[in-house]
Amino acid sequence: MAKLALLGGRPVFRKDHKWPRWPQASAADERRVLGVLRGDTWGIGSPVTERLARRFARSVGARYALPVSTGTAALELAVKALGIGPGDEVIIPSYTFVATATCVLELGATPVFSDIDPRTLNMGPREAAAVITPRTKAIIPVHFAGNPCDMAGLMKLAREQGIEVIEDAAHAHGMTYRGKSAGTIGRAGAFSFQSSKNMTAGEGGMLVTDDEELYERAGSYHSFGRLPGRPWYEHHTMSWNERITAVQSAMLLGQLQRLESQTMRRLESGRLLNEALSRLSGQHPQADGDTRKGTRRAWHIYIWCYDAEAVGVDRPTFIEALCAEGVRAFGGYPAPLQENAMFQENRFWHSQRFGGKPRRKGEPDYRGVDTPVAKALCSQAVWLTQVDLLSPRRDVQRIADAVAKVIDGADELRARSARRRRKRT
Repeated sequence: MAKLALLGGRPVFRKDHKWPRWPQASAADERRVLGVLRGDTWGIGSPVTERLARRFARSVGARYALPVSTGTAALELAVKALGIGPGDEVIIPSYTFVATATCVLELGATPVFSDIDPRTLNMGPREAAAVITPRTKAIIPVHFAGNPCDMAGLMKLAREQGIEVIEDAAHAHGMTYRGKSAGTIGRAGAFSFQSSKNMTAGEGGMLVTDDEELYERAGSYHSFGRLPGRPWYEHHTMSWNERITAVQSAMLLGQLQRLESQTMRRLESGRLLNEALSRLSGQHPQADGDTRKGTRRAWHIYIWCYDAEAVGVDRPTFIEALCAEGVRAFGGYPAPLQENAMFQENRFWHSQRFGGKPRRKGEPDYRGVDTPVAKALCSQAVWLTQVDLLSPRRDVQRIADAVAKVIDGADELRARSARRRRKRT
């Protein structure tokens, strides 16, 4: 048995190992950006941004695409364009990034947290149905890690309840569900182009929809309430500037060209890791959200559940040992979203409180919200980023080999932990 790197052995990956570069750019990208810089339009009205909107809409099969400043803005504009506001509730999963909630809070509506499915790690129709109330106006499913949610079940639930569905597709560039692209199944979808995403311009976002009226409302909201064809100093509703720049659009055109080949590379890597880790003790990869024809995962994150009891080593030590082998693993979210101070203490923009002030009547109280599956996942999850999934097949196999090596060295890790405990006492 090879000695663990954490205990002085040779690591699986050397310190100077070259992981794939991210973000990636080409000479064509440089020429496109330079073309914008040498032109007269860097912002509103750029033909480059219009070209991006057309090509992105075509790539996902949507009638309309609206490039915006961030993925958070795309979500917020979708919620706002649907007329959701004070007194309304929107169901979101508790295992997600904060933007899924703040897009609701920004409009004075109330996010309601659901638990997640223990296998797919996504909110499904059963979890959403458990928290529906007469005030529910929408559901925001998150295709977490690029794994498709049960959209058939969620859309059926939404139709029965007369509520809307907005897809949070921040992780889902290149994902399909039964032949339809992420973001095109609900009333609207929101993509992010933040630095870590599978398509990136450093920041940026995209709203997609087939609904012309929703698209037009969102377009007005993202540009100071202006309307097409009207004077620039006419403002028809309260809103602000959430526009993307022409430079970002130029960068994203190149990203879009590479997305398909990169998606296939990540897909192969994810499958390899799933097969390898499933054979190891105490390793449980995220299960496919759907396996029907026409469904494809996007693999923004490779995530699996680590069973510390089965291996006999706690998760922090396991991750420490894995990182010593040169694998860039980490534990992801430390707690369900609603356990953050913002929710526990109701620190919202329309109701800021930093001094322990009492809650106002009618404000939500998240202190008793319990999502046990999400809570457990926060102590079990191990994440790898999409960048590592772009590695050559041999390196992806070496990631799996490193996991196996750490499991094989569990006795050594337990002995190390015991020695540490004896020293402390």
